[in-house]
Amino acid sequence: MIRSGSTLLAVAVVAGLVASACASAAPAANTARPTQSVSAAPVTATPASATSTDDKTVVVQLGEHFFDPSSITVRVGTTVIWRNNGQQTHDIHARDGSFDSPLLNPGNTFTFTFTKPGLYPYYCIPHEGDGMIGQVEVR
Repeated sequence: MIRSGSTLLAVAVVAGLVASACASAAPAANTARPTQSVSAAPVTATPASATSTDDKTVVVQLGEHFFDPSSITVRVGTTVIWRNNGQQTHDIHARDGSFDSPLLNPGNTFTFTFTKPGLYPYYCIPHEGDGMIGQVEVR
Protein backbone atom coordinates (compact mmCIF):
# COMPACT_ATOMS: atom_id res chain seq x y z
CA MET A 1 0.00 0.00 0.00
CA ILE A 2 2.82 2.38 0.63
CA ARG A 3 3.91 1.94 -2.94
CA SER A 4 0.41 2.64 -4.31
CA GLY A 5 0.05 5.50 -1.84
CA SER A 6 3.32 7.07 -2.97
CA THR A 7 2.21 6.73 -6.59
CA LEU A 8 -1.09 8.37 -5.71
CA LEU A 9 0.77 11.13 -3.87
CA ALA A 10 3.12 11.71 -6.85
CA VAL A 11 0.13 11.96 -9.23
CA ALA A 12 -1.55 14.46 -6.89
CA VAL A 13 1.60 16.60 -6.65
CA VAL A 14 2.04 16.64 -10.45
CA ALA A 15 -1.63 17.50 -10.96
CA GLY A 16 -1.33 20.34 -8.45
CA LEU A 17 1.76 21.73 -10.17
CA VAL A 18 0.05 21.62 -13.57
CA ALA A 19 -3.08 23.29 -12.19
CA SER A 20 -1.11 26.08 -10.52
CA ALA A 21 0.94 26.70 -13.66
CA CYS A 22 -2.22 27.02 -15.75
CA ALA A 23 -3.81 29.40 -13.26
CA SER A 24 -0.90 31.86 -13.01
CA ALA A 25 -1.69 35.56 -12.83
CA ALA A 26 0.30 36.45 -15.96
CA PRO A 27 -1.74 36.34 -19.19
CA ALA A 28 -0.78 33.66 -21.65
CA ALA A 29 1.03 34.80 -24.76
CA ASN A 30 -1.20 34.99 -27.83
CA THR A 31 0.03 32.19 -30.04
CA ALA A 32 -3.02 32.05 -32.31
CA ARG A 33 -2.30 32.61 -36.00
CA PRO A 34 -4.34 35.12 -38.00
CA THR A 35 -7.12 33.66 -40.07
CA GLN A 36 -6.14 33.21 -43.69
CA SER A 37 -8.47 32.73 -46.61
CA VAL A 38 -8.19 32.49 -50.34
CA SER A 39 -11.01 33.63 -52.58
CA ALA A 40 -11.51 33.62 -56.31
CA ALA A 41 -12.02 36.86 -58.20
CA PRO A 42 -15.69 37.84 -58.42
CA VAL A 43 -17.49 36.94 -61.60
CA THR A 44 -18.20 40.61 -62.26
CA ALA A 45 -15.18 42.60 -61.28
CA THR A 46 -14.70 46.26 -61.86
CA PRO A 47 -11.84 46.39 -64.32
CA ALA A 48 -9.12 48.97 -64.45
CA SER A 49 -9.72 52.11 -66.47
CA ALA A 50 -8.41 52.48 -69.97
CA THR A 51 -4.68 52.37 -70.09
CA SER A 52 -2.35 53.81 -72.65
CA THR A 53 0.95 52.17 -73.48
CA ASP A 54 1.86 55.29 -75.48
CA ASP A 55 0.09 58.22 -77.13
CA LYS A 56 -1.11 55.95 -79.93
CA THR A 57 -2.52 52.97 -78.02
CA VAL A 58 -5.46 52.78 -75.62
CA VAL A 59 -6.80 49.67 -73.88
CA VAL A 60 -10.51 49.29 -73.08
CA GLN A 61 -11.42 46.51 -70.65
CA LEU A 62 -14.63 44.57 -71.11
CA GLY A 63 -16.40 42.16 -68.83
CA GLU A 64 -19.85 41.06 -67.84
CA HIS A 65 -22.04 43.55 -69.68
CA PHE A 66 -19.75 46.61 -69.62
CA PHE A 67 -16.93 48.39 -71.41
CA ASP A 68 -14.54 50.33 -69.16
CA PRO A 69 -14.33 53.11 -69.94
CA SER A 70 -17.45 53.13 -72.06
CA SER A 71 -16.54 56.41 -73.76
CA ILE A 72 -13.07 57.50 -74.86
CA THR A 73 -11.62 60.34 -76.90
CA VAL A 74 -8.52 59.65 -79.00
CA ARG A 75 -6.54 61.24 -81.82
CA VAL A 76 -6.52 60.09 -85.43
CA GLY A 77 -4.04 57.22 -85.76
CA THR A 78 -4.72 55.81 -82.28
CA THR A 79 -5.08 52.05 -81.91
CA VAL A 80 -7.72 50.85 -79.45
CA ILE A 81 -7.32 47.40 -77.93
CA TRP A 82 -10.41 45.87 -76.36
CA ARG A 83 -9.46 43.16 -73.84
CA ASN A 84 -12.04 40.65 -72.56
CA ASN A 85 -11.38 40.31 -68.82
CA GLY A 86 -14.79 38.78 -68.18
CA GLN A 87 -16.04 35.24 -67.79
CA GLN A 88 -18.28 35.26 -70.88
CA THR A 89 -17.67 35.72 -74.59
CA HIS A 90 -18.21 39.23 -75.96
CA ASP A 91 -17.80 41.07 -79.24
CA ILE A 92 -17.43 44.65 -80.46
CA HIS A 93 -19.41 46.09 -83.40
CA ALA A 94 -19.41 49.69 -84.70
CA ARG A 95 -22.90 50.96 -85.49
CA ASP A 96 -21.59 52.30 -88.81
CA GLY A 97 -19.93 48.96 -89.66
CA SER A 98 -16.41 50.39 -89.63
CA PHE A 99 -15.21 47.60 -87.32
CA ASP A 100 -16.57 44.23 -86.22
CA SER A 101 -14.87 41.71 -84.00
CA PRO A 102 -15.53 38.01 -83.76
CA LEU A 103 -16.71 36.62 -80.42
CA LEU A 104 -13.85 37.07 -77.96
CA ASN A 105 -13.26 34.38 -75.39
CA PRO A 106 -12.03 35.46 -71.93
CA GLY A 107 -8.49 36.80 -72.25
CA ASN A 108 -8.74 37.57 -75.99
CA THR A 109 -8.34 41.01 -77.57
CA PHE A 110 -9.59 42.91 -80.59
CA THR A 111 -7.60 45.80 -82.10
CA PHE A 112 -8.66 48.63 -84.39
CA THR A 113 -6.76 51.72 -85.56
CA PHE A 114 -8.87 54.84 -86.11
CA THR A 115 -7.81 56.73 -89.26
CA LYS A 116 -10.68 59.26 -89.60
CA PRO A 117 -12.15 61.77 -87.15
CA GLY A 118 -15.68 61.11 -85.98
CA LEU A 119 -17.90 59.52 -83.37
CA TYR A 120 -17.93 55.72 -83.39
CA PRO A 121 -20.65 54.21 -81.18
CA TYR A 122 -20.25 50.46 -80.66
CA TYR A 123 -21.93 47.58 -78.84
CA CYS A 124 -21.69 43.90 -77.90
CA ILE A 125 -24.33 41.92 -79.84
CA PRO A 126 -25.06 39.33 -77.10
CA HIS A 127 -25.30 41.97 -74.33
CA GLU A 128 -26.50 45.18 -75.99
CA GLY A 129 -29.87 44.77 -74.27
CA ASP A 130 -28.02 44.72 -70.94
CA GLY A 131 -26.43 48.08 -71.72
CA MET A 132 -23.10 46.87 -73.07
CA ILE A 133 -22.45 49.86 -75.32
CA GLY A 134 -19.62 52.33 -75.78
CA GLN A 135 -18.21 54.98 -78.06
CA VAL A 136 -14.92 56.27 -79.39
CA GLU A 137 -14.61 59.92 -80.32
CA VAL A 138 -11.73 60.48 -82.75
CA ARG A 139 -10.36 64.03 -83.14
